[in-house]
Amino acid sequence: MAKTTRKTSGRRPGPPPAKKPPSRLQLTEAHRELILRLSDRTGLEPEMVLERALAGYAAAAAPGMPLHVEPVPKGRKVAGQKLFLSVDGKPEIEVDRTEFVLGSAEGVDLRLDLPLISPRHARILWKGGRPVFEDLRSARGSFRLGQPIDVRMIETGDEIDLGGFLPIRFRLGDTAA
Repeated sequence: MAKTTRKTSGRRPGPPPAKKPPSRLQLTEAHRELILRLSDRTGLEPEMVLERALAGYAAAAAPGMPLHVEPVPKGRKVAGQKLFLSVDGKPEIEVDRTEFVLGSAEGVDLRLDLPLISPRHARILWKGGRPVFEDLRSARGSFRLGQPIDVRMIETGDEIDLGGFLPIRFRLGDTAA
């Protein structure tokens, strides 16, 4: 039997059209049944089963990320605590916004004009009153103690290397200091 091939005139079919995300998450009947079976087996309420499953996933996918965060208005300084960072041993600067972006592009909060730093390399967010470092899918990544990180709660003394070579050191202080 001869194998037939289809000519495409040198073109590859484009990606399928992107689906619009649903405005509200809906569980399928199979997911509801699974939650109810787990609830029956464990004796927990279905909401608790779902919360524990999500907590387990969050711990594996984004260690250190809090599950419940209080929304903070964007662009305002976080009261009660200050965060300072030092790039490559240079003098500290205060992170005074709820979203603080580091990168090589124009318009970021801290411009690091180096070829190995992505335009929007990483950001610092305040979640639940605590600072969180998040790599923004940068080309060369972010590392702590040589290990790649995506999301991490920031502690005093943390040092995160952008692109594996540019050290950023963090220090937490309170407003009274």
